Amino acid sequence: MSAAVAPMLEVVPAEEGFRTLIDRLPIGLVWLDRSGEWKDWNESADAVLHTQAASKVKDTVKRLCAAAFQSHTCVETAVELQPGERMTVAVAVDRSGAGFVAVLDRRRLERARAEVGALHSFVRALAQPRSKEDAIRRALVAAREALPLVHLACFTPGPGRTLSCVSSVGISEADLAPVRSIDLDGQDNLLTLACKYARLIHVADVANAPAPVPSFVSRGLSIVALPVGQGQAHGVLAVTAAKGALQDGTLRVIEALADTLGAMLGMAVIEADVARARAVASQQERLATIGQLVAGVAHEINNPLAFLKSNLHSLKSDLADLEGVAPKAVLEDAGAIVTESLDGVARIEVLVHALKGTARQRHEHVRFDVARAVTEAVTIFRGAKKSEVEISADVAELPPVIGSASGLGQVVLNLLQNGLDAMSSKPRGTRKLEVSAKAAGGLVTIGVRDEGSGIPVEVQAHMFDAFFTTKEQGKGTGLGLAICKEIVEGMGGRIECDTGEEGTEFRLQLPADEGDDDAGLGLRRADS
Repeated sequence: MSAAVAPMLEVVPAEEGFRTLIDRLPIGLVWLDRSGEWKDWNESADAVLHTQAASKVKDTVKRLCAAAFQSHTCVETAVELQPGERMTVAVAVDRSGAGFVAVLDRRRLERARAEVGALHSFVRALAQPRSKEDAIRRALVAAREALPLVHLACFTPGPGRTLSCVSSVGISEADLAPVRSIDLDGQDNLLTLACKYARLIHVADVANAPAPVPSFVSRGLSIVALPVGQGQAHGVLAVTAAKGALQDGTLRVIEALADTLGAMLGMAVIEADVARARAVASQQERLATIGQLVAGVAHEINNPLAFLKSNLHSLKSDLADLEGVAPKAVLEDAGAIVTESLDGVARIEVLVHALKGTARQRHEHVRFDVARAVTEAVTIFRGAKKSEVEISADVAELPPVIGSASGLGQVVLNLLQNGLDAMSSKPRGTRKLEVSAKAAGGLVTIGVRDEGSGIPVEVQAHMFDAFFTTKEQGKGTGLGLAICKEIVEGMGGRIECDTGEEGTEFRLQLPADEGDDDAGLGLRRADS
């Protein structure tokens, strides 16, 4: 040992050195005789004697000495030093049997305060930010400040049946890369199990299952995964730490973080649902307004159309009276013009009638003619998109259903438009849509099929979600299929989809109403 170091060392007797170490302990140690009187104590215990609760502590220790002597075990209780401050007191008979040893532990209170402080930090972090991702990031940072030895990553549901990492602290990108996105239906690991069973999962609980961060396991770290939220998991919190660091107090703080994150994400889900409901209601209100405008326009067209039709029939009659007077060729040309004009008027009448049908209130609850509703929708779409797509319709004679004819018409129009959009990459003249309607087994089944390239698997899981769209910004609201599903289910039916590389078919199945009348049902018939 060098001369420079030697003067820094102080040699003390063994007994005195032991006493020095005891005095530096953060817990109070007390030696008592057989009667329970204090004989010796360290500095931490001496600090307790200078509090207002000193006599209460001494009385408690003396009472525990009697209990320890009777039971020959260590006994423990808690003493309130002051309002909101408690201390744990434990007493046991010493080895010689000549007295007792007492431990006065105020550290548990310090840990509890630290836990409460950490929870307050989580709440503040979640209350301040503007986005869900920012909230999670701030909460994880607050947790890392309270628990510097742990590493955290938060995963929330992503596209399809996946878990995606939205934020992490203390974990390198290399460690996260293999689990940045996890398939919930794939091989089980800590994260998927915690999400599926909504309970804490420790790596030791899972035999032969890969950990969420494999390289951490090879470095001898402990890993736990906790569901974010109680009952319904809104995500998973992955926690890694050195072995032995994930003790009860640390886990309590982590569980508090998981619960706090769950409450925030649960509120975010509720707010998103409310926003979607408001947007759908707003879209429905706009559609109702458009329907009223269409009905008004159709009514206004009907009047001049009636005059035109009447005048053309009168002109046709007058041409017949001119036979033998006017040149034959002129009469034939005029007759052909009048006939073609009458055909055009008839087509306009069909379109106007179809428009009036689709303009009815789609929330009505009446018995209506399904075949007519489907045919009117096809007529309108064919008239608007005739140059873009070939439409074939095979609509059988069908029993009526109960619901909204205009609502069903809107569903068919939406599906036809989606089918046309799915074939946008195909040249005109090769695009084909097929509409079918048949009845069997008490159900009316309506199919709309396109010849597009099919719907990707990752899209299928969300295609009926409000605001989900694969179209470019400004070209789709993401409400079409969501509203279709709402309308069909509101009529007691369901909507299904078969898709593949050769095309997609949406099928609507509605319960047929084969009764002869509406007696006692509170229903009315749709206008014919």
